[in-house]
This record gives sequence, C-alpha cells and structure tokens, in this order.
Amino acid sequence: MAVMRLQPVDGFVRVDAAGLLDGRQALVVLAPHPDDETLGCGALLAEAAALGVDCRVICVTDGHRSHPGSVLWPKPRLVAQRRKELADAMARLGPIEVHHLGFPDCAAPDGGPVVAQVSALVPQGALFLSTWSGDPHVDHQSCARLADTLARSRPDLRHLAYPIWGRLRPDLPFPATGFRLCADRPEKAAALACHESQMTGLIPDDPDGFTMEPELQRLFLTEPEVFLAP
Repeated sequence: MAVMRLQPVDGFVRVDAAGLLDGRQALVVLAPHPDDETLGCGALLAEAAALGVDCRVICVTDGHRSHPGSVLWPKPRLVAQRRKELADAMARLGPIEVHHLGFPDCAAPDGGPVVAQVSALVPQGALFLSTWSGDPHVDHQSCARLADTLARSRPDLRHLAYPIWGRLRPDLPFPATGFRLCADRPEKAAALACHESQMTGLIPDDPDGFTMEPELQRLFLTEPEVFLAP
C-alpha cells in the first residue's frame, strides 16, 4: 500500500493564529460539510477562540450523502447525527458559533441569494476562510466560488482558502506562496474524534460509504494547516 503524503508546504510562511488574524477580531469558516472545518481549520479555530476572537462556522450542506446505501442510517438520522457531531466538535475547540444553511450534500450553491445570507453572518473586518477552488469536490469548488463572490463585494474582509482533498493531489499544485499553521493541538484531535460518522465505523451497513482512513486522519492532525490566497 502506498504511503499517504500531503503536498509539501515547507516554503510557506509559518504563522500562529494571531499572525494570521493580524488584529482582526472575527474569524469565519465557510465549510461545505460537517468535518471540513475541523480538518482544515481546527487548530486555527482553537487558537483564535483561546484569544477571545469571535469565531463562527457556517456549514453549507447537510452531509447526508456520505453513506447513501445505509438502511440503519436514513437521511434524517444521518443529518441529525452530523449536526450533533459538528456541535460537539466545536465545543471541543472553544466558544464557536455554528450556523447551518442546510443545502443538500453535493448541491452547495455558488451564488444567488445565498451570498447575502452568508454575508449577513460575517462580521465587519473578519478573516473569512473557505475551501480552495482547486479541491476536487463539487461542494468545495462551489463554496470557493461563493466565497470569492462575497469577498469581492466586501473589501473589509480578508479572504483565504484552505485545501482539503487538494492536499493529496500533487497534480494540483498550490500557489507559490501561502501560510502554514501548526495543527498538532489536542483540541483539534478531540474535535475530529467527534465526527464519528466520518472517522469511525459507526455506520456498519454501507461498505461503499465514506470513512476517512486512520493514516489520513493522522496527517491532518500532525501536518500544518494551510491557507492560500485565492
């Protein structure tokens, strides 16, 4: 079996939460699915919350398609579970406000009325994070476009992107510059463990359902978090 590796980011600027925030008193993470916020920004959220920063997570979809073949976990039960997982995960990271937009999994919007809906949840002058446009997932790309549209209409914001699945794809190279932040924090590990439906065998009756391999989980918990200028 091939050893999993994330794209190298040694040349990126090493920062902590205070450095990335650069005096901003609000941090907003736009997450396509419950767990993306922890995988991509869990350490940053924990550090920022500890600094007293106003931290918010906006989850765009309900994540119900992770186990489409399960009989034991039909859509309403899985949606409720993933909402609970996100709430539990954020409680491990600190005082973080959570908002659910409730769009269907794999149908995240990239424009229209949702832009104003999201903008209303983003405080003035916030550091605004979204998934990277290069991520090979339709919802991640849609959220990147949505965030870019919002950021263009809000010059008060600082918009950066966090890659998830693109970190595993050397054929999708990152921009030449970016920021890296240490991810090795116990709060992030505790938060990721809360996403049981995605990280464990909680759902036993869908062999084709999504479960992140333990090796990949370890990489996201030990390799730096990455933030790119869109």
